[in-house]
Amino acid sequence: MVKATAGANSQSAWSTRPAPPIPLASALPTIAGVVQQGKQLTGSTGTWTGSGTIQYAYQWFRCDAAGAHCKSIHGATKPTYTQVPKDVGATIGFAVHATDAAGANTGYASLVGPVAAAGSPLYSTAQPTISGTATLGQALQVAPGSWSQAPTAFGYRWLRCNANGRLCAPIAGATAAGYTVTAADSGHALLAVVQATAGGVTQPIVSVAVVAH
Repeated sequence: MVKATAGANSQSAWSTRPAPPIPLASALPTIAGVVQQGKQLTGSTGTWTGSGTIQYAYQWFRCDAAGAHCKSIHGATKPTYTQVPKDVGATIGFAVHATDAAGANTGYASLVGPVAAAGSPLYSTAQPTISGTATLGQALQVAPGSWSQAPTAFGYRWLRCNANGRLCAPIAGATAAGYTVTAADSGHALLAVVQATAGGVTQPIVSVAVVAH
C-alpha cells in the first residue's frame, strides 16, 4: 500500500502485483543441416524461461528468397523437416510456440536457404555467421560458412529485415564481406547473402541474422 499526503489531505492506494511474464526466449531457436533438396533440417527449441512447465509447438515455413511471402508448410510441425522439390530456390523458416501457465510467445529462427537442387554439386553445409557488435558505427563481418566443395569466389550482399529476420531488402552499396551499422538499422535484423561459385556453379545462402540496437 502507498499513502500519499499533500497538505491536510492524504490518499492511500494498493499497488498491483505485476503480471507474471509470458515465456521469454533468452536464446532463440536455430536451424542446422545441409540446405539442399532431400536433406533434413533440424530445429532447436532455444532457451526459454517461464512460469512452471513450458510446452512447445513447432512450425516450418517456406518463404521467398527475400524472406517474404512466408507460408506454413502443411504437416511440418516437428523439430525436423526434409526439404522437398518445392523448396528449391526458397528460404526456410522455423518457429517455436512456447506456452506456460501465464501465456504464450513465439520465437523465430534465422532463415536458411535458398535451398539448392538435389543434383547440385554446390550447397551449404554450415550457415554463414556474422561477427561483431550490431550497434551504431560498429563493423560487422560475415564468414562464408562451409560448402560441399571449396568455392573459387564469393560475392556478398547485406540485407535489412524486420526484427524477426523476415521481409528483407538490400542495403544500397553493401556488397562486401564487411558492413558498418548505421542509424537506419536500429531495431532491424541484419543478414548477409553469401554467393559462392565453384566449377561454374553459383549458389547463394543467407547468414544467421543479428539484430541491430
